[in-house]
Amino acid sequence: MKPELALRLLGGLMKWEFLRANEEFKWLNLLVEYKYDHYQGYSPGARFLINLINWLKQFPTVEKREVAYKFIRERLVFINQREMHHLIDLSMPLFDCEARRLVAKELGLKFYETWNDVNAARRLRLLKMRTLYVALSDGAHIDIFRRDNEGDVSNEQVVPLAEISPQKWESLFGKLRKRLDAEDFSNEDALFERICLIDDFTGSGFTLVRFDNGKWDGKVHNFCHQCETNGEMGTRVKKGCTVHVHHYLASTKAKESITQELERYEKSSANFSFTKTFSYVLPQDIVVSHEDNDQELVSLISEFYDESIQSTHTTTHTSNNISYGYRQCGLPLVLDHNTPNNSVALLWAKSKDSSVSPQKMRPLFHRKERHIDHGKK
Repeated sequence: MKPELALRLLGGLMKWEFLRANEEFKWLNLLVEYKYDHYQGYSPGARFLINLINWLKQFPTVEKREVAYKFIRERLVFINQREMHHLIDLSMPLFDCEARRLVAKELGLKFYETWNDVNAARRLRLLKMRTLYVALSDGAHIDIFRRDNEGDVSNEQVVPLAEISPQKWESLFGKLRKRLDAEDFSNEDALFERICLIDDFTGSGFTLVRFDNGKWDGKVHNFCHQCETNGEMGTRVKKGCTVHVHHYLASTKAKESITQELERYEKSSANFSFTKTFSYVLPQDIVVSHEDNDQELVSLISEFYDESIQSTHTTTHTSNNISYGYRQCGLPLVLDHNTPNNSVALLWAKSKDSSVSPQKMRPLFHRKERHIDHGKK
């Protein structure tokens, strides 16, 4: 469908007068071209305006459609590919800054003194060579990170999967040994003393590290446990290794949770210390909750919710309801490659075919699920 026809249909659906329609069409044309049409969750040939029309149709009155449209118009946060690449490019300066802090502490220097100290420069070079960069998920864009840091990071320092096989560890060890020998560090052990665990986004921090049912769990724990049980400690990974957890984007809630849980986890770990950074943390004031000032939106979220979207993977100890997203994060967030399940369900949820709810949910930005409840449709 041509954009001009889609806009006319939208104007008719919303019953906009000429001046209002003209204003909205200008805004839509800009955002559609710059961001929304590039959402990778759309099927080939699909466009945002058609999805917007179909999404708005689920609301039976013009008044409710206006509330839904206002939510998109004023509160939606859409991170497009260019913006995500910018967040990726902010990562290496943060890694370098943290490395410099580690060296300053080790050598008893002030942070700024590391720039003029010969020993600090040599120690920094060694630390950077003995750093491993590991992707925690396929969303980490580790290929872009590597290409954008060509010269600072070698191919043999980047691992696309957190589950590293013994054969891969052996290869990493061999390549590190060669790099050390080539740069006059032949007397140094070929051990990784800093491991950077990288991911694109965290909404709650829950899947990263948590103490659950009397034991530690999460991506960080699983990686560290793998190193300890597979015999990598002391042979490939230095004891006391610094694990640097980095996300390109995080919610305020996730940052607070990760900070707290990593501090707790470090106390139980004999072989690792931990630090964390974020390219950008979303401000708390973007979050939507049942206490939100926009009570019309709160009512809409509650009214147009279908329990069939829930699954075993979204259930928590406190609630099954995910109207405000997984763990009630309430984010109005869409990433160019997918919509997080921490976002408000109105944005991404689709009712199951078997749903008996009178409110059949339609997604504006279809979410690609990583986890599926088999047997449910």
